[in-house]
Amino acid sequence: MRFYDLVVIGTGPAGWSAALQGAKLGMAVAVIEKGLMLGGACVRTGTLPSKALRHRVLELLNSRKNVSHGIHTTELAPLTMQDLRGPRDEVISHHQQTIRAFFERNKVVVLAGSASFVGPGRIRVSNRQGEDIIEAKKVLIATGSRPRRPDSIPIDDHIIVDSDSLLDLDIIPRSLSVIGSGVIGCEYATIFATLGSKVTIIDRREKLLRFLDSDILDTLCHSMRSKGIRVMQEEQVRDVRIEDKKNFREGVVCLESGRTVRSERVLVAAGRVSNVESLNLERIGLTTDETGLIKVDENYRTDIENVYAAGDVIGFPALASTSMHQGRLAVLHAAGKERPATSVLPMAIFTIPEISAVGLTEEQCREQGIPYEVGTARSGETPRGQIAGDDGLVKLIFKRDTKEILGVHMIGASASELIHVGMILLHMGGTLDDILSAVFNYPTMSEVYRIAALDGMNRL
Repeated sequence: MRFYDLVVIGTGPAGWSAALQGAKLGMAVAVIEKGLMLGGACVRTGTLPSKALRHRVLELLNSRKNVSHGIHTTELAPLTMQDLRGPRDEVISHHQQTIRAFFERNKVVVLAGSASFVGPGRIRVSNRQGEDIIEAKKVLIATGSRPRRPDSIPIDDHIIVDSDSLLDLDIIPRSLSVIGSGVIGCEYATIFATLGSKVTIIDRREKLLRFLDSDILDTLCHSMRSKGIRVMQEEQVRDVRIEDKKNFREGVVCLESGRTVRSERVLVAAGRVSNVESLNLERIGLTTDETGLIKVDENYRTDIENVYAAGDVIGFPALASTSMHQGRLAVLHAAGKERPATSVLPMAIFTIPEISAVGLTEEQCREQGIPYEVGTARSGETPRGQIAGDDGLVKLIFKRDTKEILGVHMIGASASELIHVGMILLHMGGTLDDILSAVFNYPTMSEVYRIAALDGMNRL
């Protein structure tokens, strides 16, 4: 029986980050991966392939803009999904090879197979060749999640798809219905609308992405309307079916209100489910909540001694970036090198245009009784924004008395990159004065920080 200081179950962002951190600390580390590729859903079907698709679509959008400006290009030939998949396949292949190279370089042992607990610190690894029992001083569960597939919806991965099988569509649909208005639903809705699909979002909730700042959400909704996206809110889905027509098949979504939405393809974006069923958690006394999530403390420890969990299996925010951070902090704690966790975590939503945020919203400030003020700026107010044709919004929320930055929220080109300036400001307790004492390159998108800070000053 082999013994390891640390066994990581899963090689997604939380898993690979944790394994490499453990190896850097001199621990004997093994990772267990049941998939054919390393990297988890992030590399195979989630973050990277969807963002590669989005990038290709944005290139197409830029080509169209060039033609409108009198610059001709060959990119406007009729596109197929195969054309859009090229960058995706290259990114997936390269990144999983990179992860494997990192593991080899740091002497992380990769065990292929499905993991299940047989007792405290003892794990069975099963594959086609048989099974093996290994022992571990510390265990990190990082098995990720998969799309939720409601039993009431006949997902066939062709006409009716989830976010995994959407990436393998045979056509760019002329029309697409999206059931669910969460992050994944909104991202794909804007991507396919940019491609020219007639998109309808259907959701039972009162509004999209409720955790967003209201001004950012209003800007997104305006952009969606300009793309022709129809948003049907406070609508319950009664039935989803596939109908055979004379020369084609289509998806039909019937609503409790009596309305019907027909489209070439239907995307079911009804959340995600934790991958914990096969772990045999009851053997070590570890329970999950009704959604399959594992409860952890501030150091990502579960209720079971020496067992940690990170990433999608512990729930919100379930982002690749936060998962990597969680995996690393969990291993540092397990090794007795505890680092304080930070609450300053940036968030990015890769809609078109993209959204990013860090820190408090106005609503949270009001709930906490914090006297605050706001400074805003439009990227269209900057020469760089005018050159790029971007009119995004940046919003700084700060304390009235000290001018300390409390939150930064933005929508527009490069929002996911620009947010890191705000993140550093929050980490350092930065103020409007700190922004105004800095010199920003000209012309750049980053100038919006200076403009928003000046706007905030004018409100005091």
